Amino acid sequence: MKNIFLLSIIASLFTACSSPSASTEAGDANESVIFEASSSMYAVNASESTVAWTGSKPTGDRHMGTVAIKQGKIALSDGTISGGSFILDMTQMSITDEGMDEETKAKLLGHLTTTDFFEVDKFPTASFSVTGSTVDSLTGNLTIKDITKSITVPYTLEVGAANIIANASFSIDRTQWDVKFNSGNFFENLGEYLINDAVQFDINLVANEK
Repeated sequence: MKNIFLLSIIASLFTACSSPSASTEAGDANESVIFEASSSMYAVNASESTVAWTGSKPTGDRHMGTVAIKQGKIALSDGTISGGSFILDMTQMSITDEGMDEETKAKLLGHLTTTDFFEVDKFPTASFSVTGSTVDSLTGNLTIKDITKSITVPYTLEVGAANIIANASFSIDRTQWDVKFNSGNFFENLGEYLINDAVQFDINLVANEK
């Protein structure tokens, strides 16, 4: 009996360690920010910027990819981001897993576009609009599948002579945006098919002054 009890504790610890929670909490959407007249405006260079994502399982398996930036703008005041908005093109996702053949990548990418995940035919874009900021964090409305939630994420900023580079790394709980496929909070007995709710994003934005 004692051995069974110890095994139960070990199993629960393993599950907790393997199922990371989101680094940012989602709340009610906020009002959009109005750019100040004194702000310097920058246009996001979509070809030089990247939005990378990582999804994972408690087993340690993971998939990685990117989603294209359709357009974006950033407002800068006193060397700090004071506003901005970005649109992601969900029809332009890719899989970047190393060692995965092209046929398997195509099948996985096709699945991500279905109702199990992002319903790309119905919701071809996602967006983020800044509603508040500090020198190292941005609060904004993240819209996926027409569901808008407020999140706060950390960021770093490099200001050049004619451009800026902003970086952010954070994770969200995908189920808050109705992406519930194989979530342990909504389905039972998934076994090896269980997918973590937390999705990691690593963002690098290059923007040129207008």
